[in-house]
Amino acid sequence: MSPERRRFAVVGGGIAGLATAHRLGELCRERGEPPSLVVLEAAGRFGGLVRTDRVGAALLEAGPDSFLLAKPAGVELCERLGIDGELLRVDAGGGARVLVGGRLRELPPGFLMTAPTRLWPVVVSPLFSPWGKLRMALERFVPPAPARDDESLASFVTRRFGGEVLERAAEPVLASVFMADADALSVSAVLPRFVEMERAFGSVSRGLRRSPGGGPIRPHGGVGFAYPRGGVGRIVERLVERLPEGAARTRTPLRALARDPDGSWRLITGGSTAILADAVVLACPAYASAPALRDVDADLAREVGDQRYASCAIVHLSYRDADVARPLEGFGFFVPRSEGRDLLAASYVSLKYPGCWPSGELLVRCFVGGALRPALAELSEGALVSLVDRELCAILGIRGEPRFARATRAVRSMPQYEVGFPRRAASIARRLASHAGLFLAGGSLGAVGLPDCIRSGEQAAEAAYGHAATRSAG
Repeated sequence: MSPERRRFAVVGGGIAGLATAHRLGELCRERGEPPSLVVLEAAGRFGGLVRTDRVGAALLEAGPDSFLLAKPAGVELCERLGIDGELLRVDAGGGARVLVGGRLRELPPGFLMTAPTRLWPVVVSPLFSPWGKLRMALERFVPPAPARDDESLASFVTRRFGGEVLERAAEPVLASVFMADADALSVSAVLPRFVEMERAFGSVSRGLRRSPGGGPIRPHGGVGFAYPRGGVGRIVERLVERLPEGAARTRTPLRALARDPDGSWRLITGGSTAILADAVVLACPAYASAPALRDVDADLAREVGDQRYASCAIVHLSYRDADVARPLEGFGFFVPRSEGRDLLAASYVSLKYPGCWPSGELLVRCFVGGALRPALAELSEGALVSLVDRELCAILGIRGEPRFARATRAVRSMPQYEVGFPRRAASIARRLASHAGLFLAGGSLGAVGLPDCIRSGEQAAEAAYGHAATRSAG
């Protein structure tokens, strides 16, 4: 088979799918081959959860508003796209707060997800009670649990650090990131290095002191977060611009997938002509992949389809600075379940991103819904705005009316990595291996955040290209 006939199909135009397509294009060009590629997206736009909207000269992020610098895939992609010079660091001075007893308390500096990496900030922190601090300090004397397949985040944190750390730190932070229920969230999926530390060192605290890099993430060119000057959607724009002519196809859902006798893949999209490919990467949500896989492998389709998702809503509200009674410290706050509020978290956008909003006003980005409050994500825009306005007025002492309001729903957007997910993901990988030329990428495999989704897509691209090259050589 000549190189010109290496055909690739990517299903899903979110960040993982676009990263897959971009890497395939790079691999083809590196070898002097014209890319033969299609990217199918069921929606009317590319980007998936990544969406930057303009309001006058200001930018609103309906999805991720930055990416982690400690994971290299995001920065490296921006470098290859030629927009690394547009990257700005997030001004997140002062850290985050947690609402406890109706008051915003600082999450101690150096507190890493569930564990302290610095002693003194915890000792003087008003976030934890004296008993909570003592229980945290005793973690190194808690014996490791017997080897097990998996356990929930709530079980792991409570067992090692005590219930107060779960309630006031781990659950509000991680449950907000994943829009999940800590009692169901797999600790092996979301904090695998902490699990490894318990097994290797008998204690997470001991592991944090002894492991190279001092933590679960090793810095790459610095710590913190960054974003392109034009918003995270700028990355999507550049990826779409780099697609080969005719490759981008929106409003084109995958209906069915079949393997032809010659080993190529046939994609049915509802059009009159099927798409033929030597390799296919499914980078769409699991609930979109599963139906197309039924005729290929019913068991694989079932396991992929078992992935659950939660919905959430993002609400932007702005107020005059003069109407905010309480001083604003840090870049935002998290709300524990025990506070009995509907708000999950809030970010002070105009403080994090100086110049992104008219001066004299506070722009706040708020999150509601998730696995524990699914009905909230289904409220009307007006109801969401009213609900979040009430919450912010109570927490921040706001006296005036919002000067700007917008609510965006993200339906079935957040994969729920529940207990048992790592074992199911491994089973999916084994089943996929028996279907040469078929690959998965993105959130259905556990990728969280832009860098992980980008890397997942690039890994799938490299595997897909390797498969197609092997077929050509044969």
